[in-house]
Amino acid sequence: MSSSPLPRCSFIIVNYNGLHYLHSCIESVYRLDYPHDRLDVILVDNGSQDDSLAIVEQDFPEVRCFRNHRNNFAGALNLGIQEAQGDYIAFLNNDAQLHRDWLGKLLPGFKRSPKIGAVAGKIRFLDGRINSVGHRRLRNHYWADIGYGEVDQGQYDQPQEVEGLCWAATLFQRACLQDVGEIDEEFVMYFEDVEYSKRCRDRGWSFHYIPGAIADHQVGGSSTGSVLTEYFCNRNRFLYLAKHEPEHLINALTTSVFWIEQHYDLLYDCLPVILKKLLTENDPKTVKSILPKLCQKLQKIYGARDIDKLLARLEVMLGSRKISLAIYDNSLHFIGGGQRYLATLASVLQDKFEITLISNRPVKREELEQWYGLDLSHCKIRIIPLPFFDKRGSDIIDSTWVTAETKNPFDAIALASKDYDVFINANQVTKVVPLAPISLFFCHFPDTHREAYFAADRYSFLVSNSEYTSQWIRKRWRLNPTTLLYPPVEIGPKPEPANTKPLPKENLILAVGRFEPGGMKKQQEMIQAFQRLYSAHPQTMEGWRLVLVGGSPKKNSYLQGLEKQIQQAELPVELEVNISLERLQRLYQKAALFWHLCGLEETHPERFEHFGMATVEAMQNSCIPLVFRGGGQPEIVEAGESGFLLESLDELVQLTYDLCLQPETWPPLQQAARLRGECFSRERFEEEVWQLFGPIKQEYSQVQLPDPAQMAKRPTLLRELK
Repeated sequence: MSSSPLPRCSFIIVNYNGLHYLHSCIESVYRLDYPHDRLDVILVDNGSQDDSLAIVEQDFPEVRCFRNHRNNFAGALNLGIQEAQGDYIAFLNNDAQLHRDWLGKLLPGFKRSPKIGAVAGKIRFLDGRINSVGHRRLRNHYWADIGYGEVDQGQYDQPQEVEGLCWAATLFQRACLQDVGEIDEEFVMYFEDVEYSKRCRDRGWSFHYIPGAIADHQVGGSSTGSVLTEYFCNRNRFLYLAKHEPEHLINALTTSVFWIEQHYDLLYDCLPVILKKLLTENDPKTVKSILPKLCQKLQKIYGARDIDKLLARLEVMLGSRKISLAIYDNSLHFIGGGQRYLATLASVLQDKFEITLISNRPVKREELEQWYGLDLSHCKIRIIPLPFFDKRGSDIIDSTWVTAETKNPFDAIALASKDYDVFINANQVTKVVPLAPISLFFCHFPDTHREAYFAADRYSFLVSNSEYTSQWIRKRWRLNPTTLLYPPVEIGPKPEPANTKPLPKENLILAVGRFEPGGMKKQQEMIQAFQRLYSAHPQTMEGWRLVLVGGSPKKNSYLQGLEKQIQQAELPVELEVNISLERLQRLYQKAALFWHLCGLEETHPERFEHFGMATVEAMQNSCIPLVFRGGGQPEIVEAGESGFLLESLDELVQLTYDLCLQPETWPPLQQAARLRGECFSRERFEEEVWQLFGPIKQEYSQVQLPDPAQMAKRPTLLRELK
């Protein structure tokens, strides 16, 4: 070597779970016949799980280590280039080892011309066979490594200019990388070197093979398996053509491995990023010429609907619109806990999604905002009448009326779901078939068994509102919920954390629940219990009153029966029907005790409280809950600590009497109830909503790396190219 200063050379090693290879790779760099102080070794880790990064930091402290935020080989190289300090920058696979004179043989190659962008030597497998001496193009738009698999008999011992170089061990000059720009990260891995070579050549840079520089390549240290390798090689072939040779894209379909071996699902997985590349890298005239013909070709396989879905998703990927999301609730026109659940969901998502609330009966957005105290200003309302129910003259849309002998009236909702990227069935109508690309079934409880037109198993995600509901989904439908999302509960002013003083309370017992015609919320039984208390303990109960709050349709014989029951008993019992949110908040703040008996003396699981939003609301307002031990209530109330769980009217009467007799016992129960109620707050709900919908939004609007575990289950795709 000359005594004059030698150029500084950076080596970028991308690593993913390559601990087994790293020592020999890095040691080969430091064994080069080149001054150590002129070497700059960089390791970029793609999220390894095998402690390889920690080991390198420990054993090779001079190596500069960086963490890539995602597992993307092209992105890791870009990060390494940004951090590189050398005049020359080598790309080196973590499973490759360099011979001592590798750098010394290659550097003089750049002196032949200032427009030589990169040089590489002979890359061999460990058994001596040739891995690559450069890239060459094959017919049908495939590329191959020159000499791949051949026994090395000196047939490639002459230097030559080549179309591209294998990046297992390649040396670039910085000027070329700076001139051409970043590696295209949408390729993720494989074919990114072919694509970059094309851009280099277009800007006048050339590539040269120099046989004397030897690198041994073990293969397999960075990739995640042969099936994923095959997937990306085929996917990225299309991506290359969409970017650089779009006129060949249609013909390339029928010569692809995906097409020949009828792996149409894999081809469909690739199409969003391929079409995105076509639209973003070509002029409008080219796109207008190619895209319709391409869609026509694909429509023969997938049908018009799937191609429409694909094009709709493409709009989102290109940022021309938000993801459209529809939420269907057949009871949206009623005030209820389930409806508050979905309305809160809509309010959380409305800034990031284009939200439409679908109802079968007229309801105004302003009404929903008033009922639930929410801002839904960015949401639209869509009313889809169902004549099947309209003819029956009932406000209730009861899906159990639909049998195998009738046409499915919910087909109208299924048809509408096609208009959206994401469709949410929010009130467990199991007869709606989702036709949107992504669908979620929110189940408050599996009220029915698998019956005519059952479609709950056709949704992308199945969301339950409690462990109790999840248990019965598994039993009744033989399905496993995707996730548990407790309802959001937040009513009234949120207390300051430092304020532990309980709210001033009146001698008021509150019960909140819809006045359902079947009496499922047990208002009749609660009046009986209150009557027993008044009769047995008139002095203790003097000044106490019971207030029953709930929503109701206009015609309700059950509600009329309650009114007569109260009149006959001559008790201080009040019915407050369809009241405002403000009025409900005031009642919660005044009430000392809260009763809830849904599930009492019931045998059918659907007639238990599936969660208990009203119970949480009461607890958040320091009401002491006395609720039936069943359904989702034990998930809320900690027996004896934050309230009481009971199994009979006798227990209700006795526990209530004890509390009315001893108000000095209230403060610790009130404080515990309030703290427990905060566990189901709006803040917690929003966090969990985005844990679910954040990845959905990201996956739908961006190109995602396939799951290696799922890809590994697919059959081998590639045939050897001769």
